[in-house]
Amino acid sequence: MEGTVASLNYSPVLCKVCDGSSVFFGEADVLRKYRVQYFRCETCGFMQTESPYWLKEAYSSAIATQDVGIMQRNLMNRDVTTAIINFLFPKMLSAIDFGAGHGVFVRLMRDRGFNFFWSDLHATNDYARGFECKDGLTYDFLTAFEVLEHLIDPVAELGKLMALSENVLVSTCLLPQPAPGLCDWWYYVPTTGQHIAFYTVESLRLLALRFGRSLLSVGPYHLFTKAPKSNLLYRLATTVRVAKLANQMYRRLSLVEADFRQMVG
Repeated sequence: MEGTVASLNYSPVLCKVCDGSSVFFGEADVLRKYRVQYFRCETCGFMQTESPYWLKEAYSSAIATQDVGIMQRNLMNRDVTTAIINFLFPKMLSAIDFGAGHGVFVRLMRDRGFNFFWSDLHATNDYARGFECKDGLTYDFLTAFEVLEHLIDPVAELGKLMALSENVLVSTCLLPQPAPGLCDWWYYVPTTGQHIAFYTVESLRLLALRFGRSLLSVGPYHLFTKAPKSNLLYRLATTVRVAKLANQMYRRLSLVEADFRQMVG
């Protein structure tokens, strides 16, 4: 019954992005035990699961065992983020990584001289201890890698990120068009139970409009900014090979020594 636009057995639900009508798309076995319904918006293409009652079980471990690419992804995110900041936000003074996991990315960015801080609702901070974000502060730049697909309420939860910074860089794989079946796209990954929201460019554009931001989107990287930025520079920065070469030309003093002195002082 996958991929159908309507079903007599399933009533449409409201899209969590645009409030449009989301119709039944299919079912999958989440955590290999719960038969879960997926719905797709007829207006913006956003896909969502039914109300995710299984999340407490899904987050019994903050990092899913299936996430074998976590270190490779952190290294790639480091190179791309470095280039984006160098090209588009050279005056950036402070940044926060939301959904930072165990702090690997924050430590990598501080090693490169960028004043990043850690924030995560589920994981423990193992690699960037002492550099947790402080309540009530705002930042010049915010990153949220592999976070959007976990959001129960994208509008409300993205609103919290937008309140922390005018410049928000997120990563999430966009839903291919036409939408693949629930057994035909790796990013659904129902076995982990953690991916419950899947976006299209149109759904991200509508979110940007809602928050008064411009959107730049290339591959899995999506930048929401108050002030429009160069699409060409963004495309260059999100091309990993170009980013690595460009970053050789723009080097900052590493914060390793300064961080060490702070920790022992």
